[in-house]
Amino acid sequence: MTATKKYYPKEIEGAWAKKWYENNLYEAIDFSDRPKKYILAEFPYPSGKALHAGHMMRYTVPDVYARFLRMSGYNVLFPMGWDAFGLPAENYAVETGIHPAETTKEAIKNYKISFKKMGYGIDWTREINTTDPTYYKWTQWLFLKFWEEGLAELREMPIWWCEKLRTVLSDEEVLTDKEENKISERGEHPVEKRMLKQWVLKITKYADKLIDGLEETDFPEAIKKAQINWIGRKEGASVEFEIENHSVEVFTTRPDTLFGATFLVLAPEHPLVKTLTDVSKNKKEIKEYLRKASNKSDLEKQSQEEKTGVQFEGIVAKSPFTDIEREIPVFVADYVLTDYGTGAVMGVPAHDQRDFDFAKKYDLEIIQVIKPKDGMIAKPLKEAYEEKGVLINSGKFNNLGSDEASEEIIKELGFKNKGKKETTYKLRDWIFSRQRYWGEPIPLIHTENGKIEPICATSDAKGVSENLPLKLPEVPEYKPSADGTSPLSRNKEWVQTTDKNGNSAKRETNTMPNWAGSCWYYIRYIDPKNSEAFADYEKMKYWLPVDNYFGGAEHTTMHLLYSRFWHKFFYDQKLVPTREPYKWRMNGGLLLGLDGTKMSKSKGNVMSPMNIVEKYGADALRAFICFIGPYTDTYPWNDNGIKATYRLATTIYGLQDKVTKEPKDSISEKLNKKYNRFTKNVTEMIQNLKMNTAISEIMIFVSELRKVEEIDLEIWKGFLKIIAPFMPFLAEDLWQKLGGYTKWDNETSIHLQKWPEFNEELAKKEGFSIGIQINGKIRDEIYLKRNASEIEAKKAVLEKEKVQKYLEGMEIQRFIYVPNKIVSILTK
Repeated sequence: MTATKKYYPKEIEGAWAKKWYENNLYEAIDFSDRPKKYILAEFPYPSGKALHAGHMMRYTVPDVYARFLRMSGYNVLFPMGWDAFGLPAENYAVETGIHPAETTKEAIKNYKISFKKMGYGIDWTREINTTDPTYYKWTQWLFLKFWEEGLAELREMPIWWCEKLRTVLSDEEVLTDKEENKISERGEHPVEKRMLKQWVLKITKYADKLIDGLEETDFPEAIKKAQINWIGRKEGASVEFEIENHSVEVFTTRPDTLFGATFLVLAPEHPLVKTLTDVSKNKKEIKEYLRKASNKSDLEKQSQEEKTGVQFEGIVAKSPFTDIEREIPVFVADYVLTDYGTGAVMGVPAHDQRDFDFAKKYDLEIIQVIKPKDGMIAKPLKEAYEEKGVLINSGKFNNLGSDEASEEIIKELGFKNKGKKETTYKLRDWIFSRQRYWGEPIPLIHTENGKIEPICATSDAKGVSENLPLKLPEVPEYKPSADGTSPLSRNKEWVQTTDKNGNSAKRETNTMPNWAGSCWYYIRYIDPKNSEAFADYEKMKYWLPVDNYFGGAEHTTMHLLYSRFWHKFFYDQKLVPTREPYKWRMNGGLLLGLDGTKMSKSKGNVMSPMNIVEKYGADALRAFICFIGPYTDTYPWNDNGIKATYRLATTIYGLQDKVTKEPKDSISEKLNKKYNRFTKNVTEMIQNLKMNTAISEIMIFVSELRKVEEIDLEIWKGFLKIIAPFMPFLAEDLWQKLGGYTKWDNETSIHLQKWPEFNEELAKKEGFSIGIQINGKIRDEIYLKRNASEIEAKKAVLEKEKVQKYLEGMEIQRFIYVPNKIVSILTK
């Protein structure tokens, strides 16, 4: 045979990428007769000259899966777009004077080149860009829907403010440095708390639906739990304590423990704290504690292991039950959040471990009021008893069970809802405005008489086409103002407008956060060029919900929760056909540097994917990303790994010399069995997203192919189809050489061929590993061929050195062998 020329991946990959994307090989067909699969991966923020290592981890496995589904007979939608509003482009504009639109456009061009170099099977006719006015006019329209329904509101509230960035930051965007100062995640600049008017979306109105809707999804339990915990739904009752002639409302999930309350805690931001501080004997100490607490984010307050606080000296609270005469000390403590519940909690140390630890620290009284049904708890208490039980030390409620007692206590107090139970949530309304330029303008105006109005009628397409999008205007400079106003406010001509009656009005100058466009982008992929609606309803009925959504773990309680909120609101407005946007979700891991830490230019441990593609080819990089481990895990970059997958690709390319040009009448029985077993294994592994073990199977089978003198044509064709999702360029090149095609045609592409089938009987393992029991304990194992006879099994077992060691000096009483299942030896 004539040796094939050397493997040059750059030459092969460039040629096939051009053909695939010029002919839109991976087109998704609306209303196809084939079953649909909508595979979604979180779209990137385009910045820089190419996709980075994290993107490779995020997109390679979903692409492999989408390619497999396409070859398995599905009509696959695997789209891509750009989440391009936000701080990075604007900060760069501030530094360089280059308009964000220009840098974004250049970055998108570079990213798209990277996507194509990696061979991702994307339908580029569905490409979207959140900064495109034809896209964000619908983001604005959807915002107005929230406003119409009273779910968008302008409200003054405490926020994190970064003077350097001149913008509001969320808790998730605030870090603590080594000196325990608060800094911004981006740029590590100092931040402080301020009161500012902000637009909020009332996500809290959808708290129950967001929890209950998780039952309709196939999300992993960890993701469901994260969302449920973030929402923090609790059922209980409100109780009023009296402090210095002020009524303080406390929410409790355990009314049955009310008689065990021995202290009260207020959040630093509670409206009564200032009043109590002024009359407290230790005013200076409290003020210092409040100063330190103001520099902690809500997340930090909740996560700190040791709970701290300061008692208001000389101030006590009174219980709502007059027969409880004890004086209850009052504390201010930062572990209590003002916007979670009422901002005040009662401390019941005998029956809440956090309260128990706090009481021990500050030497507070601990009174047991619940006992187990079957007895008492030993005294003194060494830890809180948090279970339900029977009431003691609780006046007339003694001897009642916890549930019955809770109902009776609620009825007697009757402070809220005529004695009915209440529900509170940890979830807070979503701050939905930013004092920055590079974002969607909010399509509202402020009239002379103080009213807020939309710039158009939102219920019909005509209003949208005539008045939306409200485009971003040019501004003198992008740098935000020190007083918290947006750069848009400096364009006086744009700000000044008129209301529907022709009277003078001013436009809203805050912009939407970068989350806005990503809340509904998966819908726009379905109908990206529709100018009459944000998406055609019938197309949504065909494609929704998303079947498989791949993303980052950092978005579990942010983007994922936000987009589910938007979708549920859309469903209530009859805008979408499904209650949930995503059927299934998987969070991906990270690719670290060689040193095992997060890649960073300052550390010098960054791996540039496009440099790797240039040197080893995209197929080798794709195979390495799959091979390195499960999608959900985090791994360091490994130079030896990419060299190994490059050798694999090179070996496969050379195997074409062994292929018989015509089908043979007989195929090597041994190789045929291994091929069927290989096909079965890889098929099941891809179905279960175990791409790392699938690459291992490919390596093993390639080793088998190297051993034979000839490779049957049909086995080779099947093999190429199996490697096609992982190494699309190499598979296409070798496939096309087999066909001898002179003209490129989508239909001849390997990526539109049928996934190979396997013979179940031939795919069965030739043998089994069976444990060897000696007197009931597994001592060794042996590999036996399928259905080996007892004589064969016994001979092989007794020849094993380890078995002989355990049988030394013993007499075999019985040898038990069940074919393919068990070997058991009993001795005297």
